[in-house]
Amino acid sequence: MHILILGGTGRVGRLIIAQALSRGHQVTALVRSPSSLTPQPNLNIIEGQSTSQSDISTALSSSPTNPLSAVIIALASVRETESPFSKSISPPRLMTDTHKAVIAAMKSCSPPITRLITISSFGVGDSKPFVFWPMRYLLSHFGIGAAFEDHNALEPVVRESGLEWTLVRSVMMGDGGKGEVKVFGERGEGIGWMPKIGREAVAGFVIEECLEGGKWVDGTPVIANA
Repeated sequence: MHILILGGTGRVGRLIIAQALSRGHQVTALVRSPSSLTPQPNLNIIEGQSTSQSDISTALSSSPTNPLSAVIIALASVRETESPFSKSISPPRLMTDTHKAVIAAMKSCSPPITRLITISSFGVGDSKPFVFWPMRYLLSHFGIGAAFEDHNALEPVVRESGLEWTLVRSVMMGDGGKGEVKVFGERGEGIGWMPKIGREAVAGFVIEECLEGGKWVDGTPVIANA
């Protein structure tokens, strides 16, 4: 398959690229700074902004001999520090504006590209009631709350897009390996108090289950390490 990834220079995005390439896929990465990725076979690096429909359209049509199969969005809000209490320095509607631009660009292709996979978060939308209450407080206050507002705003945009979409609701990520991934439905019922998952596991789920397996179309799987 041939995928376009946005957010390919982030910690999860780099792992998605690595796993996709290792499994024989071709990857096009739209990034602000091409020098932030190391050139390698089957990786096409294109400079551009994730919120620019024109830049996305350029990336989508960059390889006419091997048309794209899917778009993966692995963007994340950037904060001043790693602390969830710190202020976000990303545009307040980065994810929402990106999805609007991506969806418009995908639909404008001939033929249209229909598969869209986004890394979202547990606690977004109807999964929020299943988050342990101290974390729910954090989601409504402090720096992390702005990112969740953005994710909440993008959900109806994606749901009403008419595409074959998946919003992967990941729990808190760490640097652990793949491990076993368990899906806790689409809202997170029975997930426990402080679930975690390794970034490699998230990347693996996106590539193996959602992209290659074609699972969770029009779904919001909540994932954690078992």
